[in-house]
Amino acid sequence: MRHAKTDVPKRVGRVPAALLALLAGGAHAAPPAPPVKPPPTPPRHELTVGVTSLQYLASQGSSATHHTADIAYHRKLRLGQLPEAVRLGIGVRVGVPDSVTLPLEAYGRVQLVAKVGPWSPALGPEVGVSGFTRLRRSIESPSYPRGLSGALQDRMGPFYAGITLAPLRFVLGPLTLSAAELQTATPLKDPGSALRLQVGLLYLGGVL
Repeated sequence: MRHAKTDVPKRVGRVPAALLALLAGGAHAAPPAPPVKPPPTPPRHELTVGVTSLQYLASQGSSATHHTADIAYHRKLRLGQLPEAVRLGIGVRVGVPDSVTLPLEAYGRVQLVAKVGPWSPALGPEVGVSGFTRLRRSIESPSYPRGLSGALQDRMGPFYAGITLAPLRFVLGPLTLSAAELQTATPLKDPGSALRLQVGLLYLGGVL
């Protein structure tokens, strides 16, 4: 009887030790956690092709309305939620050759981009050099000095700067679609001497 009583505390003391051994064995037997894969890098490059309509308006004349093909490359620098990113772009516009204009212009732009679902509007400045600045329909009046047409043309210059707005731009998976893009600009040689109006009729693009 005396031996039975002394065995009870020994057996009870072995229980915690056995549990610790089981827990330690289970910890060693558990497989290692799989490595966490970093999230995929979002696409940053975009190529777009579009059709635009542009015209220069001055106080005593205006250019013809030019329709151009617009080819551009864009790179997106992500910021956060609002705005989502900065969109850097360079491009060229090519029009129909005629006898008075060089139907070509090159430009660069910086835009802030927001994103709400597939809707991704953009807004920002653009600077460029244009061959579509030749004015037509100038008014020669006795109240103005002779050679007014040439003086107005000299004030135009090839370089311009303005603001672009893309209110109907959408990102649909790897494709982008934009319509009714707007731009207002002025010649840099004599700001305010003329107004450049441009409408981006339709743009299609792909992200890489």
